[in-house]
This record gives sequence, structure tokens and C-alpha cells, in this order.
Amino acid sequence: MNRISLRSGIPFISFFSDSSITLTSYSNKSISVKGNFECLDDAVSVFHQMVTMKHYSAAVSLFREMWKLGIPINGVILNIVVNSYCLMHRVDCGFSVLPIYLKNGIPFNTITFNTLLRGIFAENKIKDAVELFKKLVRENICEPDEVTYGTVMNGLCKRGHTQKTLSLLQLMEQGNT
Repeated sequence: MNRISLRSGIPFISFFSDSSITLTSYSNKSISVKGNFECLDDAVSVFHQMVTMKHYSAAVSLFREMWKLGIPINGVILNIVVNSYCLMHRVDCGFSVLPIYLKNGIPFNTITFNTLLRGIFAENKIKDAVELFKKLVRENICEPDEVTYGTVMNGLCKRGHTQKTLSLLQLMEQGNT
């Protein structure tokens, strides 16, 4: 069994020739996944396990390896990568994933932008979050849903912008949402 190891931040990832992956952190938490990773669902499952254990940088490293090896990716994997970057407080890197959607013909969805909005608010960049929301609506990049509105209203309220939140709620009432 050949072992290829990557070191990514705190977690340690080992890829074995029998298609198994072991993820271990210095806190002695580990995930060991065995099986055939030619199936995209298996790869998505591994990503979910990494994020559940808060191994965001490991999930990003695994994505990079998949990308280098030409392994097919989908919108779910890209959303997990965007979410991982946002949870590491690196929204700028989350935005750098967007061209990959375009290059692979994967459409943006509300989950992608809800994640980015939540990440921008977490970094306390209220003006940037509001600007992104306006751009989504104005340029019809992605139709905001009730989760999008809720994410923006939550972010605004938590930072003391109740008047903006009320204005957004009134706008929401006038529209389809």
C-alpha cells in the first residue's frame, strides 16, 4: 500500500493506493474512508466529513489535488470549497473559486452566494455584503430566495443596521419572496 501524504495547515491527509484516505489532526481526531473514489458521491461524502470535523484547510487541499488530477467536480464540491474558505475567514479565496464554476459550465446558485454573503458579514464587511446583494439582484446573477434575504437581514441586524433591515424587509414584501 503506497502512501502519499500532504500536509495542509493543522490536518494531515494521507492518500493510499487502495483508494482510501485518512485524515488526522494534531488533536488526534481522524477520518478513515475506504472505497472507490471514482464516484463523485464518495468524494462529496469525504468533503462533508472533513467540514464536519472542521478540517476546512484539508477539504481545500483535497479539492486542489482533485483539480490537479483532473477528477470531475460539481457544484456541490465547489460550494463546500467556498464554504471552507469562508469558515477560515478567507472570503477572498472563496470568490477565487467562482471562475472554476464558469470554466466548467457549472451554474451559480443561491447556496454559493448565501455562503459568500455569510462569510462577508462574518468578516464585518457590511458595505461589501450589501453591494454583493444589490449586484445579485440588479444583474440577475442569481435569484435571491428567502435564505438569501434572511442571511442579509441577519448580518445587518447583528451589526446594528436595523433600519437597513427594515427597508430590505419592505422590499421583500413587495417582491415575489
